[in-house]
Amino acid sequence: MTTQGPETVSPISQWYDMMTRMFPDKRLTFLNYGYLAKDSSFDWISDEDLEQKCSANLIRTLLGDTDLRGKKILEIGSGRGGNCSYLARYTGAASVTGLDFCPAHIELCNRVHRIEGLTFVDGDAMALPFADNEFDVVVNIESSHCYPDLNRFGEEVQRVLKKDGRFFYADTMKGNNTSALSEPDSIGVDFFTNVLEQHQAMIRHAGFKVEEHADISEGVIRAFESEQGHLKHLLKSLVEEKKQESDSLPPEVWHAFDTMFHFFDDSGIKAYKNGHLVYKFWRLKQAA
Repeated sequence: MTTQGPETVSPISQWYDMMTRMFPDKRLTFLNYGYLAKDSSFDWISDEDLEQKCSANLIRTLLGDTDLRGKKILEIGSGRGGNCSYLARYTGAASVTGLDFCPAHIELCNRVHRIEGLTFVDGDAMALPFADNEFDVVVNIESSHCYPDLNRFGEEVQRVLKKDGRFFYADTMKGNNTSALSEPDSIGVDFFTNVLEQHQAMIRHAGFKVEEHADISEGVIRAFESEQGHLKHLLKSLVEEKKQESDSLPPEVWHAFDTMFHFFDDSGIKAYKNGHLVYKFWRLKQAA
């Protein structure tokens, strides 16, 4: 298991640590961008997940019709535990382990997600604290764009997967449109510097077999544009509640949330629509 000293903690880890301590609310568990198909139905979802139904729908879409009953699953980059909770409650998995680099996430998950067979550990995606061939399934959603060495990450996923294991992988990346953006339209978009070729190179390097590869940007746009059930709606409510409680937080904290909401409401939607960003997923299989 790896840890970071104060001098090496990344800005993104510091942001998530601050956000988690600022909002310990157990309603906010999913952090993924969400997905809505034109005909998305939610007759399958539990009432407790309706407030973040777009995010629950994204992991459901990524998994497709794969039978995970009795499987041992690892999510790398488990965040506030929403995806892991979904896996533990909806799939019939034998066990689910969530790994994350942010200590505040692990603390919150251990408090909020008390489900049999579900555990959380802190660790590094490029030095997984697990034995070889330990998991049937690995999941990684919207996390790998932060990793300094994608190939090393792929090697570690390959190492901990059993023979014929499955790897479900999704992330946002730069698209083919490289034209200059105005300052408002670049907000949140310039955060993504990763490109498709890097992800494809990782998949080849680790020797995974591609079973399915899809661009689901349109469904992510629908989730961003939805009037309810998206991460942004719950987070906006929590931010407004916090503002009413206290004005002691520095202006840069509120500015960071304004930036996030601008991405969800404006610049991110435009970027996915015009090809500056794309959202891809892969269903991969461990080589025999």
